[in-house]
Amino acid sequence: MHNMRMKSLFGYALLFVAAIGCSSPIAAAYGQGNNPNRVHQLKSLKVVKIEAAGHNIDSWVMDNEQKREEGMMFLTDKEVKSNQGMIFVFDTVQPNNGKYAFWMHNTLIPLDIIYISPAKKVINICAGKAMDDASLYPQGPYKYVLELKLGTAKRLGIKPGARLGIPPSLKAIE
Repeated sequence: MHNMRMKSLFGYALLFVAAIGCSSPIAAAYGQGNNPNRVHQLKSLKVVKIEAAGHNIDSWVMDNEQKREEGMMFLTDKEVKSNQGMIFVFDTVQPNNGKYAFWMHNTLIPLDIIYISPAKKVINICAGKAMDDASLYPQGPYKYVLELKLGTAKRLGIKPGARLGIPPSLKAIE
Protein backbone atom coordinates (compact mmCIF):
# COMPACT_ATOMS: atom_id res chain seq x y z
CA MET A 1 0.00 0.00 0.00
CA HIS A 2 2.81 2.41 0.84
CA ASN A 3 4.51 1.90 -2.57
CA MET A 4 1.24 2.52 -4.37
CA ARG A 5 0.75 5.78 -2.52
CA MET A 6 4.33 6.89 -3.28
CA LYS A 7 3.84 6.21 -7.01
CA SER A 8 0.61 8.22 -6.93
CA LEU A 9 2.28 11.12 -5.14
CA PHE A 10 5.19 10.98 -7.61
CA GLY A 11 2.71 11.01 -10.52
CA TYR A 12 0.90 14.05 -9.12
CA ALA A 13 4.23 15.80 -8.57
CA LEU A 14 5.18 15.21 -12.22
CA LEU A 15 1.81 16.53 -13.38
CA PHE A 16 2.22 19.60 -11.16
CA VAL A 17 5.74 20.32 -12.52
CA ALA A 18 4.55 19.80 -16.10
CA ALA A 19 1.60 22.15 -15.56
CA ILE A 20 3.86 24.82 -14.11
CA GLY A 21 6.34 24.44 -16.96
CA CYS A 22 3.68 24.78 -19.66
CA SER A 23 2.00 27.76 -18.10
CA SER A 24 5.09 29.69 -17.06
CA PRO A 25 5.34 33.29 -18.29
CA ILE A 26 8.72 32.52 -19.84
CA ALA A 27 7.36 29.60 -21.87
CA ALA A 28 4.32 31.61 -22.96
CA ALA A 29 6.50 34.57 -23.97
CA TYR A 30 8.25 32.45 -26.56
CA GLY A 31 5.15 30.73 -27.88
CA GLN A 32 6.09 27.55 -26.02
CA GLY A 33 3.12 27.37 -23.69
CA ASN A 34 -0.30 26.12 -24.57
CA ASN A 35 -3.05 28.66 -24.99
CA PRO A 36 -6.19 26.72 -23.97
CA ASN A 37 -8.38 28.84 -26.26
CA ARG A 38 -6.45 28.06 -29.45
CA VAL A 39 -6.75 25.10 -31.81
CA HIS A 40 -3.38 25.80 -33.48
CA GLN A 41 -0.71 26.33 -30.84
CA LEU A 42 2.09 28.70 -31.88
CA LYS A 43 4.75 26.05 -31.22
CA SER A 44 3.09 23.74 -33.78
CA LEU A 45 3.00 26.30 -36.60
CA LYS A 46 5.64 26.62 -39.30
CA VAL A 47 7.63 29.87 -39.07
CA VAL A 48 9.19 31.79 -41.99
CA LYS A 49 11.18 35.01 -42.14
CA ILE A 50 9.48 37.83 -44.01
CA GLU A 51 11.80 40.66 -45.04
CA ALA A 52 10.09 44.05 -44.79
CA ALA A 53 11.81 47.43 -45.17
CA GLY A 54 15.17 45.93 -44.18
CA HIS A 55 13.79 44.09 -41.15
CA ASN A 56 13.16 40.37 -40.62
CA ILE A 57 9.82 39.38 -39.17
CA ASP A 58 9.45 35.83 -37.83
CA SER A 59 6.00 34.89 -39.08
CA TRP A 60 3.76 31.98 -38.17
CA VAL A 61 2.34 30.48 -41.36
CA MET A 62 -1.43 30.23 -41.77
CA ASP A 63 -1.62 28.16 -44.95
CA ASN A 64 -5.04 26.52 -44.86
CA GLU A 65 -8.62 27.59 -44.19
CA GLN A 66 -8.77 26.34 -40.60
CA LYS A 67 -5.55 28.13 -39.62
CA ARG A 68 -6.56 31.33 -41.44
CA GLU A 69 -9.92 31.36 -39.64
CA GLU A 70 -8.20 31.23 -36.23
CA GLY A 71 -5.43 33.68 -37.07
CA MET A 72 -4.23 35.60 -34.04
CA MET A 73 -7.39 34.98 -32.02
CA PHE A 74 -6.85 34.59 -28.28
CA LEU A 75 -3.12 35.45 -28.39
CA THR A 76 -1.93 37.77 -25.65
CA ASP A 77 0.58 40.59 -25.89
CA LYS A 78 3.14 38.42 -24.07
CA GLU A 79 2.84 35.63 -26.66
CA VAL A 80 3.73 37.87 -29.61
CA LYS A 81 7.09 39.68 -29.65
CA SER A 82 7.70 42.91 -31.54
CA ASN A 83 9.57 41.07 -34.33
CA GLN A 84 6.84 38.43 -34.81
CA GLY A 85 3.79 38.28 -37.00
CA MET A 86 1.47 35.94 -38.81
CA ILE A 87 1.41 35.44 -42.59
CA PHE A 88 -1.81 34.26 -44.22
CA VAL A 89 -1.28 32.47 -47.54
CA PHE A 90 -4.13 31.86 -50.00
CA ASP A 91 -4.14 29.36 -52.85
CA THR A 92 -5.80 31.86 -55.21
CA VAL A 93 -5.86 35.63 -55.48
CA GLN A 94 -8.61 37.04 -53.28
CA PRO A 95 -10.72 39.59 -55.16
CA ASN A 96 -11.36 43.12 -54.03
CA ASN A 97 -15.14 42.84 -54.38
CA GLY A 98 -16.37 43.83 -50.93
CA LYS A 99 -16.96 40.21 -49.87
CA TYR A 100 -13.53 39.42 -48.44
CA ALA A 101 -12.11 41.19 -45.41
CA PHE A 102 -10.39 40.53 -42.10
CA TRP A 103 -11.83 41.28 -38.70
CA MET A 104 -10.66 41.20 -35.09
CA HIS A 105 -13.22 38.81 -33.58
CA ASN A 106 -11.73 37.25 -30.39
CA THR A 107 -8.42 39.00 -31.10
CA LEU A 108 -7.08 40.36 -27.82
CA ILE A 109 -4.32 42.62 -29.14
CA PRO A 110 -4.67 45.44 -31.69
CA LEU A 111 -3.07 44.62 -35.04
CA ASP A 112 -1.79 46.02 -38.30
CA ILE A 113 -3.53 44.09 -41.10
CA ILE A 114 -1.31 44.31 -44.19
CA TYR A 115 -2.85 43.24 -47.50
CA ILE A 116 -0.24 42.05 -50.00
CA SER A 117 -0.60 41.57 -53.76
CA PRO A 118 0.44 38.46 -55.71
CA ALA A 119 3.54 40.50 -56.71
CA LYS A 120 4.35 40.71 -52.97
CA LYS A 121 3.74 44.46 -52.73
CA VAL A 122 1.81 46.08 -49.88
CA ILE A 123 -1.64 47.15 -51.06
CA ASN A 124 -2.90 48.78 -47.88
CA ILE A 125 -2.58 48.60 -44.11
CA CYS A 126 -5.59 48.59 -41.78
CA ALA A 127 -5.55 49.25 -38.04
CA GLY A 128 -7.48 46.52 -36.24
CA LYS A 129 -8.92 47.25 -32.81
CA ALA A 130 -8.94 44.43 -30.26
CA MET A 131 -12.20 42.46 -30.10
CA ASP A 132 -13.76 44.53 -32.92
CA ASP A 133 -16.02 42.78 -35.44
CA ALA A 134 -15.81 45.58 -38.02
CA SER A 135 -14.61 44.39 -41.43
CA LEU A 136 -11.18 45.65 -42.55
CA TYR A 137 -11.19 45.64 -46.36
CA PRO A 138 -8.37 45.41 -48.88
CA GLN A 139 -7.94 48.10 -51.54
CA GLY A 140 -7.01 45.57 -54.21
CA PRO A 141 -6.76 41.85 -54.98
CA TYR A 142 -4.45 40.09 -52.53
CA LYS A 143 -2.65 36.76 -52.14
CA TYR A 144 -1.15 37.28 -48.67
CA VAL A 145 -2.00 39.11 -45.45
CA LEU A 146 0.56 39.90 -42.77
CA GLU A 147 -0.63 40.61 -39.23
CA LEU A 148 1.65 42.49 -36.84
CA LYS A 149 1.16 44.20 -33.52
CA LEU A 150 -0.47 47.59 -34.07
CA GLY A 151 2.07 50.27 -34.96
CA THR A 152 4.75 47.80 -36.09
CA ALA A 153 4.29 48.60 -39.78
CA LYS A 154 4.85 52.31 -39.11
CA ARG A 155 7.79 51.63 -36.77
CA LEU A 156 9.48 49.44 -39.41
CA GLY A 157 8.68 51.78 -42.32
CA ILE A 158 6.30 49.39 -44.10
CA LYS A 159 4.07 51.40 -46.45
CA PRO A 160 1.74 50.77 -49.38
CA GLY A 161 3.81 49.96 -52.46
CA ALA A 162 6.66 48.39 -50.46
CA ARG A 163 7.82 45.01 -51.71
CA LEU A 164 8.05 42.28 -49.06
CA GLY A 165 10.49 39.38 -49.09
CA ILE A 166 8.09 36.46 -48.89
CA PRO A 167 9.80 33.12 -49.55
CA PRO A 168 8.81 31.77 -53.00
CA SER A 169 8.31 28.33 -51.46
CA LEU A 170 5.47 29.64 -49.25
CA LYS A 171 2.24 28.10 -50.58
CA ALA A 172 -1.23 27.36 -49.30
CA ILE A 173 -1.89 23.69 -48.54
CA GLU A 174 -5.60 23.56 -49.25
